[in-house]
Amino acid sequence: MLTGVCYDAVDKTLYINSQLCDDFRCLLSCETGFRTVGLRKGKPFIEMKLGDINAGRIIVSGKSL
Repeated sequence: MLTGVCYDAVDKTLYINSQLCDDFRCLLSCETGFRTVGLRKGKPFIEMKLGDINAGRIIVSGKSL
């Protein structure tokens, strides 16, 4: 995946391993809702749009935040 964004609903973990750059946004959609996720200056951000997606943990390029 080019953006490297993946959400594991069982572990409640959001993975970001971008092949693009340190500044991007993309849509993450699943059964319980959708949100915009990405990186700003290399730091992850999550903007909930509708519903609920519980990301208890965020891992960027293999590093847990």
